[in-house]
Amino acid sequence: MNNLYKKQIKEIVNRYSIGDLLTFKQIKTSGNFSYKIKTNKGNYFLRLCGERLRFRSADNIRGELKLLDLLKKNNFPAHNYETNTNGEVVVTINNKNGFLRKYIDGKQVKGNPTREEIKKVGKILGKYHKLVEKYNAENLRGDVNFGIELTKKYFDNNINDILNSNFPKNREFIKLYQNEINKIILPDCLSKGMIHEDLGKRHVLWKDKKIRAIIDFDRAYYGYLVLDLGQALRGWSFIDDFKIWSMENYLLFIQGYEEERKLSKLEKDSMQAAIKFAILERALAFCAQYVYSSEPKEEDAIFSWASFSQLKLIKI
Repeated sequence: MNNLYKKQIKEIVNRYSIGDLLTFKQIKTSGNFSYKIKTNKGNYFLRLCGERLRFRSADNIRGELKLLDLLKKNNFPAHNYETNTNGEVVVTINNKNGFLRKYIDGKQVKGNPTREEIKKVGKILGKYHKLVEKYNAENLRGDVNFGIELTKKYFDNNINDILNSNFPKNREFIKLYQNEINKIILPDCLSKGMIHEDLGKRHVLWKDKKIRAIIDFDRAYYGYLVLDLGQALRGWSFIDDFKIWSMENYLLFIQGYEEERKLSKLEKDSMQAAIKFAILERALAFCAQYVYSSEPKEEDAIFSWASFSQLKLIKI
């Protein structure tokens, strides 16, 4: 699956009115299979789902695109997608589902973000939450999500695999993780919506100091809005390669967010737990990436372990 044949890509291009295939190449992304396609009419981006928790059915993809329709209708900077000559929006290759869209001309923030960038991302997330609050496309997405309960369940179901792997200090990791994840409890009455779940720096594209597009809604699920905020704050409030927690960044992000959507007292009270859960969810994701990879990468284990240090840095 790492490499698609030219014949397969050409067949896809022929089903869309996007010109003749010139070149294509795989783009390194986390979890999914992604390709940049160049035709005589322009550049396009093909995303196919990954495996295990990143697998998506055709209906899951349609649910994601339905969410994009809602956003575009309300002038939110989400990307478009292509429809083929038969009116189909889902691309399926080798039992992997995805979709085709135009390639977006934009750049990601590298290194520490500026004050202006942080506030703008906070504001765009506040706008997003206003649009998706109470909106539920879960019937099209299935029961795979990265919320608290399913993350706990996933951890419990994979303890033996972690123990039987070469993951560094795996027994200590399991003990620490169990202790921390069981502390995360949120009240049921928090506001919910179809959250993005992964609004880090790599999913915000910029051009001329403006947000060009928010991308990758494949992890979206119906959950607590504050969990979405927690994941975003994890990505934008840690600086120097996630080694330092910036209270200034945190406050700027919240300031931008509340220009669009005011947080309830209950959401504010739940903020620290939401950020801690975001850190723990990523710790488990990188642990699993190491355990289930045919070629485990040391940096995945290092990042996973570093998450426990990050928990101690958060001061809200």
